[in-house]
Amino acid sequence: MLKRINIIAVILLIIWISFFPEPIQGKYHLAAKIILGLAFLALLIRKHGSLFKRRDFPLWVFLIAIGINVFFAQKQDIALRTYLDLAIPMFMVYYLVREGFSRETEFNLLAKTICICSILVALGGIFEALFKFNPIYEYFLENPFYRRYITGFVRPMSTQFNPAVLGSYLLASLPFNLLLFKRNKTSFKFLGALGIVLNIVVIILTFSRGVFLGLIAIVVFYLFAQRKFRLMFVFFIILLTAITIFSYLPYPFSRFGKSQMTRENRGILSDYRFSRCIMTQRIIKDHPFIGLGFQHFRIRFYEYWPRESKELYEFMIADNMYLTILAETGTIGLLGFLIFIFSFFKRGWRQPKVLKNMPQRRLQLFAALSGFTGLLVNMGAYELFYWHNPYLYFCIIVGCIGSFVRK
Repeated sequence: MLKRINIIAVILLIIWISFFPEPIQGKYHLAAKIILGLAFLALLIRKHGSLFKRRDFPLWVFLIAIGINVFFAQKQDIALRTYLDLAIPMFMVYYLVREGFSRETEFNLLAKTICICSILVALGGIFEALFKFNPIYEYFLENPFYRRYITGFVRPMSTQFNPAVLGSYLLASLPFNLLLFKRNKTSFKFLGALGIVLNIVVIILTFSRGVFLGLIAIVVFYLFAQRKFRLMFVFFIILLTAITIFSYLPYPFSRFGKSQMTRENRGILSDYRFSRCIMTQRIIKDHPFIGLGFQHFRIRFYEYWPRESKELYEFMIADNMYLTILAETGTIGLLGFLIFIFSFFKRGWRQPKVLKNMPQRRLQLFAALSGFTGLLVNMGAYELFYWHNPYLYFCIIVGCIGSFVRK
């Protein structure tokens, strides 16, 4: 019974992040934490005190390292609230997923849930793009991004409130659709194939460059992990051809062109990105170890802004999760985060040797690591941790990886 509570809680969490947009997530975050807390309590009772292991040390280091800034932040209440919003879900979701989906059949149930939810979310995005209409933001929720992206060539948001967040959600879901496609049963193959096609189509339609780079990272990682080097070579040829073609097309296709991917319009090497790097450098010079405090990049933006002009409130951010962690939690927080992600990735990468006689489990591991890789790349494009849905998805995937490195 307690095991079922564990599994049901995670399934409900996937449904929650799939179909309820950001404002609802923020309004009912306490209720969501209480439900997770009750499921976590049931897990503690089931494990009889044997839940915590030394192998979880990187997770604890991460949670402690990013919390030190709270004691030194200018506005401690905001920093503390943000820290709790990050630490509590990560702690509980990691253990709930690790213990609830450590077997092949349970993991396949997780994949099926993600596949079905992502198909429905992607269909919502296609409906929005075709009809230039989203009833959620038209009638029920105020969305400051809606009018911007619903006019002209629509960049869909579906249930995720913003095109980049929708792309992140589908990016993390894509490897689980591929996992289902690899199953032997015809019904699973069809479901997985449908999910792959819809996920990729809507990922492209969001025209988010960070998501596009995340998609490239997923494909490259998966082909490399499977030792399909010829396919990787073909993929790079197709990719370079596509980028060249996009360079000569009008907006929004030009967002995937060479110029806008690099120098123009908040591209990787644009003045917009460099100005945030300069700000972070100045912040670390003044606060090298513990940073400014969570959410303080925006609060203290003009103290470190390298220009005399004013910036729109929306863009008073680092627009890069790694820069945000460095600026707001200092070198201690960034080091804790790097220890955390590299430790999990390294231990996950070692597991295929252990699972050499278990092909289905190998595929499940590759799905989790692929989603992890895609989100890590995507984090370089915006503050992924400050959006409820993609952050909770990140926690779920970390728990998936943890389920493979339990021993």
